[in-house]
Formats: sequence, C-alpha cells, structure tokens
Amino acid sequence: MDRREFLRRGAAGALILGGVPVDAWARRGRRPPAIPFAREGAFAEGIAAGAPKPRGIILWTRLDGAGAGDRRLRLEVARDREFRRTVLRRDVVARAAADGTVKVRVEGRRLLAPGEEYFYRFETRSSHSPVGRFKTLLPPDSRQPVRIAFFSCQDWQAGWYGAHRVLAGEDVDLVVCLGDYVYERNFYESTPVRRDTLGANRDGEVQTLDEWRAKYRLYKSDADLRALHEAHPFVAIWDDHEVEDNYAGAVQGLKTQQRRIPFLQRRANGWRAWDEYMPFEFVGRGTRIYRNFRIGRNAELFLLDQRQYRDDQCTDTTGSPCPDAETKPRKYLGDAQKAWFKRSLQGSGARWKMVGNQLMIMSLDAPNGNTLNADSWDGYGVERREVLEHFVDKGIRDVAFMAGDIHLFGAGDVGIDGRGPESVATEFVCGSTTSLSPAEGARDEYDAPIPPELAQPALDQVRHFNPHVRHADQGAHGYAIAEARERELLVRFVAVPTAPARSTEARTLARFRVAAGTPRVEVL
Repeated sequence: MDRREFLRRGAAGALILGGVPVDAWARRGRRPPAIPFAREGAFAEGIAAGAPKPRGIILWTRLDGAGAGDRRLRLEVARDREFRRTVLRRDVVARAAADGTVKVRVEGRRLLAPGEEYFYRFETRSSHSPVGRFKTLLPPDSRQPVRIAFFSCQDWQAGWYGAHRVLAGEDVDLVVCLGDYVYERNFYESTPVRRDTLGANRDGEVQTLDEWRAKYRLYKSDADLRALHEAHPFVAIWDDHEVEDNYAGAVQGLKTQQRRIPFLQRRANGWRAWDEYMPFEFVGRGTRIYRNFRIGRNAELFLLDQRQYRDDQCTDTTGSPCPDAETKPRKYLGDAQKAWFKRSLQGSGARWKMVGNQLMIMSLDAPNGNTLNADSWDGYGVERREVLEHFVDKGIRDVAFMAGDIHLFGAGDVGIDGRGPESVATEFVCGSTTSLSPAEGARDEYDAPIPPELAQPALDQVRHFNPHVRHADQGAHGYAIAEARERELLVRFVAVPTAPARSTEARTLARFRVAAGTPRVEVL
C-alpha cells in the first residue's frame, strides 16, 4: 500500500501516529513515521467477519505478542479457501490504542459480488490467523430464502459453548447476537462450570477498560465461539451485561458488588471494549448501534438498542408489580430511534421485517396478574402500544420479533398490549446459550436453589396464564434459526447441552410456521 492509500484508509482520515494526526505531518511537509510490519505475533482471539452488505464486509482480528506500538499486518481475501483466486491483498494496522485489534471494511464493486462466498486471513511475516469464511448479502432483487440464526446470553461460568460449534455447521446467511455476549461479573458462584477470575478482586467483575478488554479476550479464547465466527458473518447488539445488569440509559443497575469507578465511566469502558472486539461499527458519530440490513426480497433485519436511550424501569426487581406500565409514558427506544424504527418499517419493501431486539415484546404475566419482567417491553406499555398501533395504522405486515435476555425459548402472537387476542406481529425468543434457564435458576424465599423437577410445575403455570404464548421451554439452551421465504416464515429452535461436560449433541426443540399476511404462530 503506497503512502496516498495509507493516508486515505486511516481511521476516517484521523489515524493517530505517535499522538500526531496524519494530516498534521502532511502540513509540515514530512512523511508520517512508518508503521513496522509485524514479524511475529499470535491470533489467540481468532477472526471475525461482520456487518455484511451485498458488496461489503467488516473483517476483524487481534494481534498479540508483536511488541509495543502499532503493527502492520497483511489481509488477504479470496474466492477459495486455498487463496488461489485472491481478490484483495492489503496491509492493515493493529493499533496499540485499540488493544491490538484490527477492524477494516472491505467494500467495492470490483472486490465483492452479492450473495457470494469468500475466505480471508491475516498474516505477519512468520504467522497467520485461522482462515475465515463469509458470504455477502443477497442483492435486493433476489427471491432466494434467507436464513438468519440468533442467540444470546453466553455466560462463561454457566456452561460450555457446544451450541456455537453446532451453529458453525449450519447453512445460514447471517448470525445475530441479541446481547449479553459477555457478563460483567459472576452470577453463578454456586454452580460454575468453569471459573472467571478476572477483575481487581479476581471475582469476575470488570469495570476499567483494561478489565473489559480482558473479559472479551477470555470469552474469545473459547474454541467453539471462535469456530462460529470463522464460519459465518455476524452482527450484534448489546444488552445490559455488556455494561451492568439492568442498567437504563444513564441510570446504573443494582447488582454491582463493589463499585470502584463511577457508573458512567464503567459504561463508557464497556461500550468501547465492545466496539473494539466486535466486527461491527457505530452508525455515524457517537455510539449508535441501531440499524437495518436488507437481504434480498424476502427479509430486512432491523436491530434495536433498548438500553442506551430508555428511561429507568418502574421497578428494577424482576417479579415486582409495575402498576402504571400501561398508563405512564416511559421512553424505551428513545425519540430518535423510535421515529427511525417506525419510518423504516413503513418504508421497507421486504416481505419479512425481522426485528432483532434484546427483550420480549410479548407480555409475560404471572398467575397473580403482575408482569414477570418490567425490564422488558412490559414495563413500557405506552410506547409498546404506540409502536404496534403504528403497524395497524400504516398497514405494516409480516413483522417478526427476535428476542433474547430471558433465558427461555418462546414463540407467540403479539397483540397491541403484548397480549391480544388480536395479533399484529409474531415473536420468537431464543433460549440462552449457557446462562441458567428459569428452571435451573429458580430459588425459594430463602434464596436457596429449587431443583428443576420441583420448579417446573410452577413455571408451567406461566404458559397457562399467557395464552398468546404458543410455545415455551424453560429448561433448554441453544439457538434459533428463522428462514424467510416469499410465502412463509419458518423457525426452528435447537437445543445443545451446556454442562457438566462440553457436548455437540443437538436436538430440535420445536418448529414453527407463520404464513405471509397472517400474524399467527403455527406450531409444527
């Protein structure tokens, strides 16, 4: 890469070398200091491809052990795994200020074609990364089916990532993480499958930027998670544990064990580390993650942010009543994001509008009539009603929500108040990858664990009091795959054991169908 290309491809023209912006060196009539090519180094956290377009992709890795300061690497992209048909060779920079991570967008009509498979790798002079694979998105006029996999809640201590190894072998166009890619502290001290000893107190709780970076390195040290990233393009949204359990905007959560720095600094650190370690990019300036991806004629994916812009919850304790949830306006998406969401859905020309959000939009009520989770859309009923009434008023059809967070598998119909009996959309909730399910995490009034076989009868009552929920499984772990076709949406729930040992024995939990134009879930 020559000097002109190097300057053009610096981080939006503002790459910092030795603390001096590149254009400042140019004004002085001097060349910027050369960034040395890495002679050696390791790629322990693997590689990843993300935020795909029909002719674009973001490629990510992290270089370790190459010495202090920035280092250049060689990136190669090819049409074959053996790299005989290379379409791109480019030097990229692993930046010390970003913990040695590399994140580069490869894009162009002459480089990538829509709906095609490519392979990529990074190299130093003496080492190379694993080979990754990605597929560009289908062009807007394609009628091919679109397969989107989604997962959430992969607590390190709670179990093994065998589900990721299975998902790596699935035939999908895109993998979506709906949040809780990492956990800011240990929540399962009594039942750890493997131990997280990060943080100043070696208790897994991270707050500083260096601690957050170590957390991502720990999670990405898992071979099954790396295999998933090597196999498929990836997009992600954050939920609460990428910062702090149940936080809301600028309001801290309530479960930090020992606060060592102010909450807003912890939040900034968590968001920065997420940005450094995800093959994703903020939209525009700031920390906006909500955006959309058009995938052929059959699907458009909308990703939401239900943490950054919301008002505080009416309660921060799951299971407590929220009596004014349906009458008191509370911001959930925030004004700008809500307007974008309503406008974008209305303008979408795709058959299926797939909404990736962190928390359930279906209501989930306890037998006593209280909402079970006021942290979800249930605690923001006025805004939920406004959004869903917009669907009706503007004739927006074939909307399917994808949710995580709650550690159960669920599918059902979405009424104006989240209940029904009318339905204006459908929802599919993926169970957690590893985090304890409701059956596993049930506790009595003395905070003692309740055996799953004793907890299950009480959990089954929830289904009885929520008839709009067509399916619920509160004990399994795994992922979900939605296949968007011209006349139907097919969804499959897949379960993979997480403990006590690593397993890749997958089983289909349930299958569903939604007919185009009919917002009702059919259990197959």
